[in-house]
Amino acid sequence: MVELIALKCPFSQLGMGNAFIEQSERLGIGTLEDVMSLNLNQLKRQKEFTYLWYHDLLNLLKKHDLLLLFQEKNI
Repeated sequence: MVELIALKCPFSQLGMGNAFIEQSERLGIGTLEDVMSLNLNQLKRQKEFTYLWYHDLLNLLKKHDLLLLFQEKNI
């Protein structure tokens, strides 16, 4: 079950490292709530997007039971 509090927490409070947090900030993303409102195609077009960062994002979504919802939204 998704914890609503986790959706609004900054990535630093969710245990993410500085590199992930800094890259997220450059992409304009600060919380899981931001991620869930993303358009994945637009995100991938941003200069700062990398698949290494995306891999870490998917792992974070999985940890918080949001991966399936994210995938369904972006199909």
